Amino acid sequence: MGHIERKQRERENTKNSILKAALDIAIAEGWTAVTIRRISEKIEYTTSIVYSHFENKEALLLEIVDQGFEKLYKYIMKSLKNEDDPKKQIMIVSLANWDFAMTNRELYNLMFNLNRPSGDNATKGMQIIEDIFIQYTGKSRDEVEHIVLNWICLRRGCLNLLIDFSMQDKETDSRQLYIEFMNRFIYSITPD
Repeated sequence: MGHIERKQRERENTKNSILKAALDIAIAEGWTAVTIRRISEKIEYTTSIVYSHFENKEALLLEIVDQGFEKLYKYIMKSLKNEDDPKKQIMIVSLANWDFAMTNRELYNLMFNLNRPSGDNATKGMQIIEDIFIQYTGKSRDEVEHIVLNWICLRRGCLNLLIDFSMQDKETDSRQLYIEFMNRFIYSITPD
């Protein structure tokens, strides 16, 4: 490996350390505790090193959000791999969001609840979801927009409420409630 490749790998490793430190701080103390200074202390580098990778905290958080949407997209695609039935696909995507939120609570919170703009990875995932709803309902893209919005509102609202409920050692009950909500929604949009 040449000098240039080694330097590039070191730079990428430092960037990943910065992102991991930010997420670790958020998991321990919440996103408001994440600062450039706290990150630099955690990784034992100067703040100028952090700023050499990210213009500011917002740019760093946007990178975390983008990586989160990429991670969620890959999880959804893997979950959908062997299913062709759009009705089942809607439930699979809904449960993939549940599983992601339960295993990545702070990241989910940053991605969906802290008013962060989303990038290409979020758009890519939304395209898959719209396609599933089009296939299931037989409606056009314009016609399914309100259905998808209803699904998003139901999913996000349920997840936000049930995440808190599941923290009371009732995660299995919370997941079952979520499944029941999603089944009722799917039934409500079932084509005649």
